[in-house]
Amino acid sequence: MADGLRIRLAVHNLTATQLTAFRDSYRQMQAIQDNRGFQYLAGLHGTPGYYCWHHQQNARSARQMQLFPPWHRAYLYTWEMAMRDRVPGVTLPWWDWTLRNAQQSGIPSIFARSNVNGQPNPLYSFHVNLPNSTPRLVRNTGRQPGDANELPVQADVDDVLSRTDWNDFVDALENIHDGIHGWVGGDMGIVASAAFDPIFWSHHAMIDRLWWLWQVRNGNSNISVDLLDVVLAPFNLKVRDVLNVNDLGYRPHRHPAAAHLGAPVPLASPGAVPGRPRSLRQGRYQSISLARSIAMFEPIWRLMGSFTGRPHTKGGFF
Repeated sequence: MADGLRIRLAVHNLTATQLTAFRDSYRQMQAIQDNRGFQYLAGLHGTPGYYCWHHQQNARSARQMQLFPPWHRAYLYTWEMAMRDRVPGVTLPWWDWTLRNAQQSGIPSIFARSNVNGQPNPLYSFHVNLPNSTPRLVRNTGRQPGDANELPVQADVDDVLSRTDWNDFVDALENIHDGIHGWVGGDMGIVASAAFDPIFWSHHAMIDRLWWLWQVRNGNSNISVDLLDVVLAPFNLKVRDVLNVNDLGYRPHRHPAAAHLGAPVPLASPGAVPGRPRSLRQGRYQSISLARSIAMFEPIWRLMGSFTGRPHTKGGFF
């Protein structure tokens, strides 16, 4: 911790002790069957909850709203708190898919090994047991990654961060995000099952980090004030509550590659509520029912949810 803040590190920078804590938190969460567990929380994203926001769309809302970054930040915050309930002091590391070094070749080794020390690796796969969900999921998660040379590079990230308009930035951020889901393939390429893959969370921690870097440069003045009081269901957080990562008790590690972004600008949003607790305890579619919305999304997932290794394909919903 620095100044009382949790520091989220890159996956490739974890010490042996930090990696053990990370694995242990997932192993314990995967063994819990109630609303503190891996399956319940992962199921809020796709099946069976379908609360996620992507490309201004949400299966539970008829409204169009640019909520992809704030909704997923609230989601990661909730997830990290659940991790820390199991293993105090653990933090959620981010997967920097732009790196090319001996520690990483495509899928990072900590996620790619099926066994560690003679035990199943909780970062490799998760057994989903949802026989009554839509779609039905009773199996281990799997991946079909593409060629590591097809992953985004720093120039792609710089292009995303160069967008000064909020809507333009979010569109570019979602496009690069979608491409990683497609590159990993398997369950990561399907919105219904993506969050059950343990690598989902470190991918989204990287996406959240990119939003933070964008905020360091641009602040929050570009975000519509109409969004500030939108509740990020099912979490007890509004958009204004997640704009400043420090209010949520963390910040990503800012390595030298981000130095060119310049000095930070104030992150407080107009009318933001100060002193946010650092623990949970202290649309484009027409108006339709959830059931019909899910039924409409299913064929789209089948057609567009698998990108077969095309990391920059647009239009996926994750």
